[in-house]
Amino acid sequence: MKTIRLLIVIVALLLWASEGSAQLGNLKSLGKKVLDKAAPASEKAGANSGQGESATPLEKAADAVLPGGGSSVAGAGEASGVISTDPGSVVFASSPIDPASPSGLKTAFTAGEPLHGLAFLPQTLKQLYTNAGPNEKLQVEVFVYTVKPPLYSYQKEPRMEQLIFYNMYVSGDLKDRNYLVLDMVPDPATTQVYNTPGLTWKKFGAKYEGPVALAEALARLEPGDNTLQVEIHAYYSKVASGTLTLSGSDFSAYNAFAEKLNETALQAGAANAEFPAAVTSDPPREARMVAALKNSNDWKTGFIDGTEVLKTAITYDWEIRRHEISGAILHRYCIAAIAFKTKSGGCAYRKVTFQEDYVGGKFQPLRYDGVGDKVMMDCAKVK
Repeated sequence: MKTIRLLIVIVALLLWASEGSAQLGNLKSLGKKVLDKAAPASEKAGANSGQGESATPLEKAADAVLPGGGSSVAGAGEASGVISTDPGSVVFASSPIDPASPSGLKTAFTAGEPLHGLAFLPQTLKQLYTNAGPNEKLQVEVFVYTVKPPLYSYQKEPRMEQLIFYNMYVSGDLKDRNYLVLDMVPDPATTQVYNTPGLTWKKFGAKYEGPVALAEALARLEPGDNTLQVEIHAYYSKVASGTLTLSGSDFSAYNAFAEKLNETALQAGAANAEFPAAVTSDPPREARMVAALKNSNDWKTGFIDGTEVLKTAITYDWEIRRHEISGAILHRYCIAAIAFKTKSGGCAYRKVTFQEDYVGGKFQPLRYDGVGDKVMMDCAKVK
């Protein structure tokens, strides 16, 4: 009889494997009926009185895998509520994250919340950038995508639309860490993101990249639930990623974040800025530079934003430019850093290019040629 019971269980398992899980409940019910019919009355009575033979291992296994069998294993796709901090993951919070003890982590945010991240890298940045020099700033790329449903029914994967891309330049001790702090849209009143040693951001025109640019991009999100994927790339390869949801009916609050963060960045830049060192000293030429600058349209129209010249330093001495075919001398140029008082009463400097054309076998009087970006700085550093 045990042999018959064993064969019935094996057949039931084989049928279950071939026909799929949708028939499991029916198979189990059918198996029990067959077992009941196959067992003699005396065995049934023994089973009913609690004195029957104990179930074999295969019978127990059948009850375990068949629906209603008493034990189940959660599928891999079920939400466990645990946020991974494994290498290659990016986690998020609405306040700064302590890399030594991450807490307050979440994936759902509402419009206007600050946004902080922490990327766990597979190696230190120095190890990831194997070809970089010891003193080189490492260019880390941050991509933010909006995750959209497929456009067509035959498409299985969601669409990834790039929302923004920016660079952060990492140097010093930060290169020895196997994690990367991402103050994505931090509180402008408390953040040090633009004043962190070893972290450099580029400025395009009057605005900084990084959190400033990301805040402006978030302000343009459509009302509703927006799924964002954040990716960290090193040497143009993805090394960490994470996903969050940002929900709301109006995301324009992030424009205020962007404006205040940019002010914070400008202040941090001014506090850290140093007036460039001179490569040579030539007081007569420096005087002619100042005169040419003040006589330029850029100074007169207010584009330079200067009211008084404070200091001049020649940072690039004369270089001659020649005609690319004939080799004839065209002109020579040099560059000077010129510090000045701004209209708002602050201090700044610009790199200014000056030129002397070559006509009739001699160089003509020095003239203004162009100006670089304004760099705000502490007035105390202009001596």
